Amino acid sequence: MERDFAVGFDFDHTLGIDNKLERTVALEMLAELAAEKALTYDAAAADAAIDDTLAAYRGGGQTVEIALAAFFERFAPAGSVVLDRAQNFRDLVVERAPGFIEALPGAREMLATFDELGVGYALLTNGWSPLQEEKARLIGFRGSVYVSERIGALKPQRAAFETLVKHFELPPGRIFYVGDDPAVDCAGAADAGLRAVWFDWEERVYPAGLRPAEFVVHELAQIPALLQGQSARAANDAE
Repeated sequence: MERDFAVGFDFDHTLGIDNKLERTVALEMLAELAAEKALTYDAAAADAAIDDTLAAYRGGGQTVEIALAAFFERFAPAGSVVLDRAQNFRDLVVERAPGFIEALPGAREMLATFDELGVGYALLTNGWSPLQEEKARLIGFRGSVYVSERIGALKPQRAAFETLVKHFELPPGRIFYVGDDPAVDCAGAADAGLRAVWFDWEERVYPAGLRPAEFVVHELAQIPALLQGQSARAANDAE
């Protein structure tokens, strides 16, 4: 089967969860900065605003440092210290990651099955480095890791998925891509010619109007069997 197909994965809410790691660290850093500078701030407003800050850099519009500096300056203006603290954010998040990252049920077992079968797999994830690489390491992911910040392309852009095509050296139609997000993962992969697999474990509704995923699974344990079945079908068709 390893010669027939390969599989790419999203990470967040597909292979693992981070239990609001970045959110927690950002709010703790703000509290520490305010206490150090004897500043008062509206903690409830900061809690409400942090998600927009995270979205600003996750969407590729800003760097992590610029987004966090603006957040800190808004609630605890402290001059040049603000940028210095924002520049420490990556290191602190990665340092705290072992206490937050959890593999989703069946993830480790699924990856071990692929290792036994010799199936090629890789991670294609939006986010920043080295956090996404550390998340993969913490759940025992042994394949290559491609992070949007490093490759210069965000899912659902075609260029992001073309990274997997180059990596596996296979036609797009022989690469499965597994993700939980219908628009970013599934429609994006399908539009790029990959075989989209929607991992629907959170009972979401697939939005009308999006290009549908080719396959739907509800447990990661279903994926090796799915690939084996498709490999057998392809072999039969070739005879």
